Amino acid sequence: MVDWTDTEFLVVLVFDIAAIVIAVWWISGRFTAKLREVEERKSRSSNDSEE
Repeated sequence: MVDWTDTEFLVVLVFDIAAIVIAVWWISGRFTAKLREVEERKSRSSNDSEE
């Protein structure tokens, strides 16, 4: 079982959770930026083909 009174364990746990949250936030930001970039590229290429 986990000893919830162990402060070193709690510090490491909070640090790990914060690191995971930051990593997910960063990756999702990069992913949405890439999706936006691809959508812009597609719309530009479809506009070019229409002309």
